[in-house]
Amino acid sequence: MPLVDWASAPPPWIGTGSRAGDARVLFTRTLRRRNFIGFPFWVSCSPEICAKIAVRAREFAHSIGLTRETVLADYSPEHINFFRERHWLPERPTAFPGKREYKRLYQGRDLAEHALAGEVEHWTHVRTRPGLPLSVDSPAASDSMKPDGLFAHAEPFGFLASNPSFAGTGLQVECGLHLPALTAARRMTQIQQALMAMGIEIQPLSLRLPGSADAGFFRAVSRGGMKIAEAELYRKFTGRIESVLQAEREATGRWEKREKTKVEDKVHRAFRLLQEARTLDYAEFLALSSFARLGVYLGHFPASLPERLEDLRVRMQPFHIGALQTEEPPLDADIFRAQVVRSALADLDSKT
Repeated sequence: MPLVDWASAPPPWIGTGSRAGDARVLFTRTLRRRNFIGFPFWVSCSPEICAKIAVRAREFAHSIGLTRETVLADYSPEHINFFRERHWLPERPTAFPGKREYKRLYQGRDLAEHALAGEVEHWTHVRTRPGLPLSVDSPAASDSMKPDGLFAHAEPFGFLASNPSFAGTGLQVECGLHLPALTAARRMTQIQQALMAMGIEIQPLSLRLPGSADAGFFRAVSRGGMKIAEAELYRKFTGRIESVLQAEREATGRWEKREKTKVEDKVHRAFRLLQEARTLDYAEFLALSSFARLGVYLGHFPASLPERLEDLRVRMQPFHIGALQTEEPPLDADIFRAQVVRSALADLDSKT
């Protein structure tokens, strides 16, 4: 598929069902890390063994419907950065000399699900869903990923992993969060420390682009748990995220009560600037979209707005902008971004 088609498509975690629950949760992603039986861990493999693992990964991917294979070494740095913006690759690779980065990306018809081969573990299966679902997801590979399948498993350790954090279920959970009130109240350091003590790391939603944390956009990442079943690990994770969301809702209420007129002015100004700006850099877009989303939580703007802003959050990143500009000569990126945002929000109006 041409890069421009990928860049034009909305993220698969928005759309049908994405408005369920608290709109402050952008998405929830599950990552299952596995190693094929009969091979050493990837980080200690020779090139010949890595090639054999790649064949095994391809066979397994095709058996579960992930038939589109992308050999990442064949793509330019611009493409790789685009894949990161699309959340098909992690923001920050794990550094092992000579073995950095994933080797292959596997996708099927459902772009909310994909798999990666190489880097640290042989196989990383990723599934992204909107909001904060009540239960852990079941990937297409669920039956084959059980202990009696293709993957290394030993009692009492569970699935074996080169990174001990992922031993046991091999499951890691992460979600994107919008926490503007806690950010404005300068309470995020306190939240980060509390969650870290419970095995959850809070980091800026984008590690490569400025502005995410300042605008209140974060990513919560679990650190696994030996001898904890998937369902229990997920339940604990979502319970802790719900506590953060409750703290955010309470902080929002206090903020509105204390500075009602100022907050209303900020959210309406932000909404109008997004609709009328002639130039927007990405950090400014995040800041304005944060206040516009806050306006939805306070009842000023339509409930459909967060979905559109989440679509724009992904598609207005720098390498997406580069892919979307098909005419020559291309416009300045900030001018082009403002045009797309104005067009996307033109038919929306505030409730009041």
